[in-house]
Amino acid sequence: APRRGARHCCAVSSVGNGRMRSLCLSSLLLLHGACCCYIAPASRSECSNTASRRRCRPPLLWSGETSAELVIRAPPQLLFEVYADIERMPEWSPLLERVTLVDPAARRSKWALRVPRPLTRLVNAAGLQNLVQWEAMHELDPPRALRWRSLSGVQNSGEATFTPVAGQPRATTVRLRMSYTLPDLAGPLAETRLAQSFVRRTMRGAMTRFRDAMEAQAAAAVAADDGGGGGAAVAEAAMEAAMKAAMEAPP
Repeated sequence: APRRGARHCCAVSSVGNGRMRSLCLSSLLLLHGACCCYIAPASRSECSNTASRRRCRPPLLWSGETSAELVIRAPPQLLFEVYADIERMPEWSPLLERVTLVDPAARRSKWALRVPRPLTRLVNAAGLQNLVQWEAMHELDPPRALRWRSLSGVQNSGEATFTPVAGQPRATTVRLRMSYTLPDLAGPLAETRLAQSFVRRTMRGAMTRFRDAMEAQAAAAVAADDGGGGGAAVAEAAMEAAMKAAMEAPP
């Protein structure tokens, strides 16, 4: 059920009309996997008259969650260490343009979404830059879990967990969960079959790219430990091919 927000008002940017913003929001939903209208804090002067107070009421909010899991033939420690290197996230998710760790001590990072050029013009015209660039922070629980939450832009949080498969020392179950909060008007759009299918495919695709690269890397490590020079070369070539495919594959 929708819940009411308490901190912001719907102060809409004067740049762009409602139709442009709606078009931009719909398009970004399919890219981001979640979408929300930028909600700016209201000044006291904005809410001083009756008309402004009506539009400055806290908006209804909508919450959703998406999750996926798969088994990777690699040890949890390796998977955790690579996944915790968040600047490598664009390797697994082509929808990301870049991830920059701006404060390693606080584990604060900046994220940028890869947006097609025509949509970029709409984003700028409608004043929705916070949908394609945002800040986040994460915490580590090695080698079991990585958790994150956004500090700006789309409100989202989640975790990735790495659980050893019983009886298989070199296999790990990886579970990825993401929750997000949107203005209520975006809820019906986010719940459509098309949007939900796109979010699941995008998340699953990122996990598959991560699996392929990590299994190739784990195979290379095993071959090297066993002293098989030829096997190590083959595994290394497989790892390079998997990384190349991850970078070139469509979302």
